[in-house]
Amino acid sequence: MNPAPPHDDGVRYREDMVLTAEQARTSARHFRDWERGPFSHLVRLAVPEAAVPRGFRFVANGHLIDGLLSAKVYCDTLTGVSGSHLDQDPIVADLVTSGWIEFAEGKRKHSVQPGQICIRDTKASWEFACAPATTAHVISIPRHLVLPHIGSRRTIGRAHISDVDVPEVRFFVNFLEAINKSSGDLEGSDTARKMVRDACATLFSHIISERPGAGPSDHPEAVVVAAKSVIEENLDSGDLSPPMVARSVGVSLRTLHRCFSASGESVMGFARRRRLERAHDELVAPGGAAGMSEIAARWLFSDASHFIRQFKSVYGVTPAAYVRDQRK
Repeated sequence: MNPAPPHDDGVRYREDMVLTAEQARTSARHFRDWERGPFSHLVRLAVPEAAVPRGFRFVANGHLIDGLLSAKVYCDTLTGVSGSHLDQDPIVADLVTSGWIEFAEGKRKHSVQPGQICIRDTKASWEFACAPATTAHVISIPRHLVLPHIGSRRTIGRAHISDVDVPEVRFFVNFLEAINKSSGDLEGSDTARKMVRDACATLFSHIISERPGAGPSDHPEAVVVAAKSVIEENLDSGDLSPPMVARSVGVSLRTLHRCFSASGESVMGFARRRRLERAHDELVAPGGAAGMSEIAARWLFSDASHFIRQFKSVYGVTPAAYVRDQRK
């Protein structure tokens, strides 16, 4: 099967390449289609001889936002070179979730294991090899966006490997996950896309920069986006609290409250609003049979009376009256 062309409508991006064993024997020519896309910094790509009988597959799903790529990638055994000594070559991070990726530049060698992220400037040429069925979150960002935030240009020439549990990395990953859920907003707004690129460049550079003082608090809107993503995923959890959100995002509790304050809504105020909206959606869902007490308990209201009071304060009537009006 020939490689499928990249899919890019707005900011969504998809690449799906499947090679038979016969095609894998001449794999280099099949990778030429990448010369014009977000993986153009990868050159001299080849499926190793030992892996040819199994064929080859590469799948990337994510977003391409004005040169910024954030994609979840599956890749079978592959070797090649990342970087061609060109100014337009991006700065790339690979966050490995299974398998492994090895990078080498001269005598420097790095093995990136699951739960680790490797950030490198691809203006330098890095030979690489990845294990069969490797999965990773790949982030690629234009060099010119990152360089102004770097304290020392010397730091960018190294490969930086870190565990995903490091607060800065955890925050960055949470921010990217939030962006992945917001493609509709990004497609319709040049301002939103610029905000995402600027925030990513700042956060990206902070992980590799020796300049003190830079970090998530430089972009309070990025903190709020990442925090809201964590809150959405934990709306039905009794453990949801500002300290839990701060830990999950990778910022201090003080920074979290300060950033939310700038947005005009408190952390738990946002959580209460979203819980009420979820309860509302469940209440009016066609064929819904859940009772008031059940809905109140599911969305962590203290009891049915508390839910009714909160609902009436926002929608102007009790839940029962609201449902009757909707069904007329």
